[in-house]
Amino acid sequence: MKTRHDLREIVPELEYVDKFILEMFQSRSDNIGSLNSFLGQMKGKKFRSALFLTCARMHQGRDLQSLIPIAASLELIHTATLLHDDVLDEARLRRSRPTANTLWGNQVAVLLGDYLFSRAFTLLTSFGNLEIIDLMVNTMEEMSVGEIQQQLEVSNPDLTEEEYLERIKQKTAVFMASCCLAGCLICEASREIKSSVYNYGLKLGMVYQIIDDVLDFSGKEKNIGKDTCSDLKNGIITLPLIHTLKLSPGKDDISSWIKEQKLGESEILIIKNEIKLQGGIEYSIKIAERYMNEALTYLEAIPSEDVQNSLEAISQLVLRKVLIT
Repeated sequence: MKTRHDLREIVPELEYVDKFILEMFQSRSDNIGSLNSFLGQMKGKKFRSALFLTCARMHQGRDLQSLIPIAASLELIHTATLLHDDVLDEARLRRSRPTANTLWGNQVAVLLGDYLFSRAFTLLTSFGNLEIIDLMVNTMEEMSVGEIQQQLEVSNPDLTEEEYLERIKQKTAVFMASCCLAGCLICEASREIKSSVYNYGLKLGMVYQIIDDVLDFSGKEKNIGKDTCSDLKNGIITLPLIHTLKLSPGKDDISSWIKEQKLGESEILIIKNEIKLQGGIEYSIKIAERYMNEALTYLEAIPSEDVQNSLEAISQLVLRKVLIT
C-alpha cells in the first residue's frame, strides 16, 4: 500500500471540518470574540474525526458532508480535554502556540473547556442520533475516570506497567475507539463489524498515547509543539520511565526525586540519560508496535477494502510520529 503522509490525503473531508469549526466560532455574536478566535485557530491533526468519517464510509450511500457537524463535535470534545489537561500540567505551549491558561489564566481555560463540551453536545443533539449521544456521554465518563486516576497517581514511582496501560486506555484509547464506533452507528453495521472497529480504535489509541509519551522524552519542543519532559515535571509516570525503573541501578535515587517532587533540570537530565541507557524508549516503541499489530488484525472483518486501506494508512501515520518528530 502506498504510504500517505497527511491525514487529508486519506480523508479529504477534514478540510470541511476545519472550515466548519472556524465558521462556527466566527459567527458567534457574544462578548468573548478574542476567545472564539483562539478556539477557531486550535487546529489539531484531526485523527478522531478522520477515524469517524472513514468508518462512516462503510455506508456507501451516505453523503459524508452531512456528517461534518458530528466530526466537528468530536474535535471539540478532544480540544476541551486538551484545555483542561494544559491547566493540570501547567503547560506553556500547545501546538507551538501559547496555551489558553498562559494567555488568560486557569479559570478562563477551564471555562473554555466547559464551553467546548457544551458546543460539542449541542451539535450532537442537533444531529439527533441518540446512540451516538449515549456513546459519547459514556465515553466522557470513562475519560474522566482515567484522568482522575492519573491525578491520584501523581509522583508515584511504583506505578506498574499494567496500571499505566489501564489508565491510558481510559483517558485516550476509549475515545478513539468510540470515534470509530460512532461511524459504524451511522451506517448501521453488524455487531461483528462494530466490535472489530471498536477494538481497532482501542488498540490504535493505545499506540497513540504510548508514542505521545515516548515523544515527551525523545522529541524536540519545536517539532512536538509543546514542552518536553512535561509529564515527568508534573509527576506523571509513563511507560519509558516505568521500564527504566525496573532495571536502573539508580532506581532508589530516581524514585526519591519523584516522590519528593525534586525534579530540577539536573535530575531530569539524569533521568533522561538513564531512560536511554536502559532502553526505555525502545521498549515503549516495541509495546506500541505490538498494539499496532493487534489493531490491524481487526481490520480483516471490515467488508470495504477502501475503508480497510484508509484505516491502515491512518495507523501508519500514528506510528510514524515517533520517526518524524
